[in-house]
Amino acid sequence: MAIMPIDWPTGLDIRQMAISICLVLPVALVLVTMLALVARSRYLANDCTPMVSGKSPLSILYQQYRFVVNGPALIKDGYARFSNGLFEIPRTFRFGQVVLCKPELIEELKNTRSAVASPEPWIDQLLQISHVMPGYFPKGKGWPAIAKTTPGLIRGTAHKQLDRYIPHMNKAISSQLGALKFTDTECAVGCFDFAYSIVARSGSFAMVGPRLSQNEEYIQAVKDHILGMIVTTRVQFLVPDGLKRYFGGFIGRLATLGTRWDMHASRKTLLKHFDARAAEYRNEMASGDLVEDLKTNPEQKEDPVSPVLFTIVVRFSCNAYGRVFVQVEIFRWLYENSIVNQKWSYSEVIGEMLLLQFAFIYTTAYALYGALSELAQRPEYTDPLREEAEAFLANREPTVASCDQMILMDSFLKECQRLHPPAAISAHRVCVTELQLSNGITLKPGTHVGVPSGVIQYSSSAYTDPETFDGFRFAKRAAAGASNTKLVDLSPEYLVFGMGVHACPGRWMASALMKLVLGHLLLQYDVLPSSKQGAGRRESLYGSLSFEEFCVPNFGLEIRLRQREGMRSSE
Repeated sequence: MAIMPIDWPTGLDIRQMAISICLVLPVALVLVTMLALVARSRYLANDCTPMVSGKSPLSILYQQYRFVVNGPALIKDGYARFSNGLFEIPRTFRFGQVVLCKPELIEELKNTRSAVASPEPWIDQLLQISHVMPGYFPKGKGWPAIAKTTPGLIRGTAHKQLDRYIPHMNKAISSQLGALKFTDTECAVGCFDFAYSIVARSGSFAMVGPRLSQNEEYIQAVKDHILGMIVTTRVQFLVPDGLKRYFGGFIGRLATLGTRWDMHASRKTLLKHFDARAAEYRNEMASGDLVEDLKTNPEQKEDPVSPVLFTIVVRFSCNAYGRVFVQVEIFRWLYENSIVNQKWSYSEVIGEMLLLQFAFIYTTAYALYGALSELAQRPEYTDPLREEAEAFLANREPTVASCDQMILMDSFLKECQRLHPPAAISAHRVCVTELQLSNGITLKPGTHVGVPSGVIQYSSSAYTDPETFDGFRFAKRAAAGASNTKLVDLSPEYLVFGMGVHACPGRWMASALMKLVLGHLLLQYDVLPSSKQGAGRRESLYGSLSFEEFCVPNFGLEIRLRQREGMRSSE
């Protein structure tokens, strides 16, 4: 029987096949990814919730793309269509984001128990804790117990003991300003980096004490680690959960390649300093030179956030002059409870410190960044704010009372946050069980729910002439007898700090810190726009892209500080 000859491909045919495969495979991969995105979004979506552009496959892909690159604009469009109800935004490989627009629905979410809709899973997913911070918290036990305790701790220290922190925060601000380099009485600074550096230094005092808050290596590592976490977690949002364990770390490192925001390198630096500080704590505990006054947290009985009963440790050092107050550091409190009371492991303490740095420093820096930019662009506010700073801050030690008396500055800061929130959605919750709403819609477990605070704060139903900046808007409201006019106050039309029992517990410290910074600047400098900015032209506060609901600052935006005649930077 004759054997049929095999017609092997020639060299030219092989090259053509290779080229075809190289062209077809990427296209096939893109198509498969698109189909997976649509199928996953449809599977996770709630049946009765409308989407901004509909639920067709192309509409879902388009909304996913818009949400990634310009989420605030998509949310604004959704609010315009569904202001008397709700809508859902599909997200990549994850549950969709349901946005509640109707005031009655927002109030329902505020009053919903954490057993039904909780912010904890949202924070866990936002920070990608199991992927970005592996090994710090116990696996499979839900939101870490140490993180459940921290909000109550902050209320008991950073809020109730705020008068003891303010003088030291004030010194940290003076130290940061003293490092500025002036040429012919002027200094140009990057607006965000300037705000970020001040908050990192002064906020670190409350967390780790005076020595580390003055350590340049530590402060730089704090800043780099936070921005590294932000970039890494945002990029990992785009990776399916099943692939993150294999590719998540590589993609995260790739995202920060060529920047200073190497999360892993900066974390090593932070761990070195944390370990050294913990050794100092152990030595002080062993020497017995500290006397403790234990005071029960007065808010604890009514605090649903922190079910664990704890005490505030007020420390005194005994010396020749008697008992002198020694600052309570959040790191110290967490560490001693892990060692003395064996509540948590040391790795959990470190993990919680990294989360607290992210939560307080970046958000406060963003708020201060917006205020500095507005102050530079609006010289008509300089004189009244300066007069207030001279009345309550000049030639005296700052206190909580003096900060509270600066009504105009409080109003100015609140108006800046109203118009420039760090995100277009706040009051985030994740449905732990089914959430039944009064409009008949039931949201399935795992659904993300939030409030479009960025749009509401521009709403004409809540504010007169909402698009116009009025720095004394809330001072006028207070004079007219309105309620909820302070920066730290919560209300349905002002949701920067969240709402209900889960609202930001550090907002009092953030408010005092920003007032101190603006007070220092107004007393010593004129705050001016960049000399690069043309006449009549205003640079945007936001970068060229956002990421989902989060606004990205314009890192290139500069302001100028001009020394006032006869004034020098504080030493």
